[in-house]
Amino acid sequence: MARSATMADDTPKKHVDETIEALAAIYEAHNAEAGLLQRLADRFTGVLGQPVATGIILAMILAWMAGNVVLAHIGVPAPDAFPFPSLEISTTIAALLVALLILTTQRHEDVLAEKRARLTLQIAVLSEKKIAKVIELLEDQRRDNPLLSSRLDAEANSMANATDPQANLAKLDETEDRKGT
Repeated sequence: MARSATMADDTPKKHVDETIEALAAIYEAHNAEAGLLQRLADRFTGVLGQPVATGIILAMILAWMAGNVVLAHIGVPAPDAFPFPSLEISTTIAALLVALLILTTQRHEDVLAEKRARLTLQIAVLSEKKIAKVIELLEDQRRDNPLLSSRLDAEANSMANATDPQANLAKLDETEDRKGT
């Protein structure tokens, strides 16, 4: 009995490990598809997304402004006097580049999200078909077993048939169209 308990304990762990490895393979394949520029954009966006990066950038801007103001007050020509046109141009260009990096990174992540959505849909449809088959087999067993009362179960018979994803999608679209108008 202790041996079967050990085997039972190992089975779920093996199943979980296999699932984790399969998911890791999906992510590794997705990252492997990314080119050098995409990986650099992802890393740079990740660094810029840290709160400390915001603090550093803000400190640099304030230091630039303060340095130019101090230089102007002590009579030294400031390289970028108030209203700081060079700073304005630099921050505008930096903002454009950061926005483009974010869009690039988001596009890369959207590809992975689309793959996950397709996989989830495929698994859901397959699971629904498997459940319908299990219900069908249980109903067959109930009808064939002389020890169980044979009765008609309309709900079980209905559930034993797999649904048509296209028909369900069309019905969902129709319902949303009715509610939208």
